[in-house]
Amino acid sequence: MRKNKRVLFALMVGAVVFAAAFGMAASLGGITSEGLGADDSVVASCDTDGVSTAYVTVYNATGSGSYKVDSVTVSGINNACDGKAIQVTLSTAADASLEGVTSTVPTDGAATSMSLNFADTTVAESVTGVHIVISG
Repeated sequence: MRKNKRVLFALMVGAVVFAAAFGMAASLGGITSEGLGADDSVVASCDTDGVSTAYVTVYNATGSGSYKVDSVTVSGINNACDGKAIQVTLSTAADASLEGVTSTVPTDGAATSMSLNFADTTVAESVTGVHIVISG
């Protein structure tokens, strides 16, 4: 009889733990275009054909006396992205973030090109990648 009680108790504890874990996972809410959760879904992009980038560097005689990234121009931004937040992050070969700038895509009537100014602290030769996120 004691053995049956132990088995019954173990099954009840297992059911409670399973129900609690399932309940917590269900409360994460899934992925939407406005937020993230525990699900997978395709999130539509405002610019499906990609963008182009160009760098402007300046010589900084102070400190290391090297060329620094002054600005990054992002061009070919689709009009569907107008008014959305844009973040440009410069990165190293190991994909480590060097510096990032956030702004808003201007609202205009043609394909958008915009320049984002950096703090002139990132050494140009360290930059091997750029990451661009447009959201909102």
